[in-house]
Amino acid sequence: MTKQARAEQTRLLLLDAAAVLLHRDGYAATSMVDIAREAGVTKGGLYFHFSAKDEVCDEVQQAAVTVLREHVEHQVRAAQPALRRLEALGRALMGWLGTDPKVGASFRLAREMGSKDARFVVFSRAWFGQVRQCVADANAAGELAGDLPLDTVALLLVVTCVGLESVVASGAIGPDVDLARTLTELWQLIERAQPRSAGPAARSARR
Repeated sequence: MTKQARAEQTRLLLLDAAAVLLHRDGYAATSMVDIAREAGVTKGGLYFHFSAKDEVCDEVQQAAVTVLREHVEHQVRAAQPALRRLEALGRALMGWLGTDPKVGASFRLAREMGSKDARFVVFSRAWFGQVRQCVADANAAGELAGDLPLDTVALLLVVTCVGLESVVASGAIGPDVDLARTLTELWQLIERAQPRSAGPAARSARR
């Protein structure tokens, strides 16, 4: 393995370790020393790649944005109706929260630190933007009733998904709650906003 390859491997180890700690323990409880220890890297090795914790947080969020972007691009290539893409995005979020610490860390950073510095809401803003785009696309395709306030529809979906994430993080609901089923039931409420005479794209989105 070349020196450059080893350096890149170390960088990825540090980002993975930081994501796990930030998701589990939060920003305040995670130190640079903790990140180095979790990754099995010396402090010198950590500071070779990152000069400060906020820089690590930036990279974790950018990695989460990449996960989001790849998902969206896949849905677009599959030519899915806008409402189907929107539903898939919400389901993907629920999955990422349980399987991808980078996404979980990004949401926790937004909750804990977003009001202090906009650098901590990079992923959240990217995800919110995709929700708004899907809603706009659905409206343009006739998948939504024409008199709906689109910003409010998008906000409803954002609040729903962020709220589910917050409830899970707080431990306010038991581990036996099926979040995927909960999201499906909430989605059915959104589908009622579709016009009764919805065209083929909207009917396809329901299936």
